[in-house]
Amino acid sequence: MDLIRKPEESLAEVKRCIETHGSKAEHNLSYFLIGGEGAGEPVFLKGESGYGALAVYYSGANEAFIISEPLAPEEEQLNVLHDAVDTLFKEMAVDKVVVEQDDAARSRTGILISGNGYRRLRPRYSLYWPVFDLREWDGDSLQGESWKKLRNIRNKFYREHSVKVVDSSTVDKNSLREIVREWVARRKLMSLGANRKDSNFAYAQKYHSLIDRNFDGVKLAKTMVVDGIPSSITAGWEIPNSNGEYYSAVGVYNYRSDGLGEMANLDDLNRLKEAGYTLVDFGGSPMPLLKFKLKFKPHFVYVTHTYAIVKK
Repeated sequence: MDLIRKPEESLAEVKRCIETHGSKAEHNLSYFLIGGEGAGEPVFLKGESGYGALAVYYSGANEAFIISEPLAPEEEQLNVLHDAVDTLFKEMAVDKVVVEQDDAARSRTGILISGNGYRRLRPRYSLYWPVFDLREWDGDSLQGESWKKLRNIRNKFYREHSVKVVDSSTVDKNSLREIVREWVARRKLMSLGANRKDSNFAYAQKYHSLIDRNFDGVKLAKTMVVDGIPSSITAGWEIPNSNGEYYSAVGVYNYRSDGLGEMANLDDLNRLKEAGYTLVDFGGSPMPLLKFKLKFKPHFVYVTHTYAIVKK
C-alpha cells in the first residue's frame, strides 16, 4: 500500500477514491484535508484496485487515526484496513493506529489482527450516532403531545427574538469564530467537551478550519442571526454513494439565548427534509450530548468505539 504524506498534491486521486468507494458519514474530502477532528496531518493510503484509506497523523502522540472505514466495498474493507495498519506501522513508525468501528467491524478486526502480530486495546470512548428518517420524521410540524415541549420552546424563542437564517459563507469570519469560541467556553463550564469524548476540548480546531476554508466541500452551512448577532453554525454534506443520505457534521451555537440550540438543530432538520434527503446522520456524540439530540426524535442510534491497535 502506498503512503501519500502530501495528499493535497494528489487531490484528483483522493477525490476519485472517495467519490467511488466512500460510504460513511466522514468520507469527505474537505473533512480529511483539515485533519479530521483535530489539527493533525492528513495522510492518504493508496491500495490496489483503486481502494484506499483516509488517516490523520498526530505527531505529539506518534499515532495515526484512520477516519471511519476504509474506502472500499464492504467485503474488502477488512483487508484494506489490515494493509493500512501494516503500512502506517512500517512506513511512519507510529506507536499506535487508532480506529473507530461499530461492534461488528471491531469483532472482525480483532480476529484478523490477533494472528498478524498486533493486539487491540480497550476502547478509549464510545459514541452514539442518532439517525433521522426524514421520510417519516414529523418534527417539521411539531404537532401532537409528543412534541409539546419542543413546540413551547420554539414559540417562546421566536416570540422573544428577531431571527433570520443566512448562509454561513456570507457572515464575517470573525463573527463565526466568536461563535465557536463562546461555544467551547460554555461547554467547558458545563463539563462537556468541544467534540468527541467529554474531556477533549482540542477538536474545535476543525470548526475554525472550515470557517477559514469558507466551508469548501460543505453542502449546507447556515447561521442563525438572533437579534442581529450571528449565533449558530450548522453544516454538513451528502454521504457518498448513498440514497439521499446526509451527514449533519456541525452544530455549534453561542448559548446566549434560551432555546437557541434546539432551534438551530430543528431548523437544520427542517431544511434537510425540504431538500428531499432521506436519512440524516446527526453525528457521533458522548452520552450527555446524545440526550440532547434525542429531543428531536431520531429513528435509531448506532454506536462506534474508538480504540488503538498496537504491536504485540
